Amino acid sequence: MKALYLLFALFPCIAMANESKIAIGMGTPYGGFAGLKYSVKANDDIFYAGAGLAHIDDSDIGLTLGWERALNEKHGLGIALRTRTVDGGNAYYPAGYFGLDEPTVRKDGYEVALYGNYTYYFSGASQSGFLAGANIGKQYRKDNVRSYFRNGTFIGIHLGYQF
Repeated sequence: MKALYLLFALFPCIAMANESKIAIGMGTPYGGFAGLKYSVKANDDIFYAGAGLAHIDDSDIGLTLGWERALNEKHGLGIALRTRTVDGGNAYYPAGYFGLDEPTVRKDGYEVALYGNYTYYFSGASQSGFLAGANIGKQYRKDNVRSYFRNGTFIGIHLGYQF
């Protein structure tokens, strides 16, 4: 319920929304690996919030906020901001490593990513049905040892079904 309040606070145009959808799927719009997405369509804009498992091999939760502009009923382009916690693994780093002044144990941190999205709606953005797409973006990681942009550009796909 808190996520719904946050969605209303972040996107005032939801009051003018024509329709809302819930979707289940895999990929960035669903929080990372797999999860749920709640979307609201207002004219040609689609605003959404997603939450789910951030990665296949851990229990961290990922959250996504996004916006898409419908190019037509079947195609949408937009941006998404995803965040997740990252397990530090209690790794030990001696003094001098990464410029550390004293020995340090890595603690949990977080990762934030900004993606550009393309989505294809098989039955149309306003209809129930399957959707698929691709995203490309950059990730930033922060913990108590170091903060950095991860090397390279991250490319992913997303698949889902909206009800």
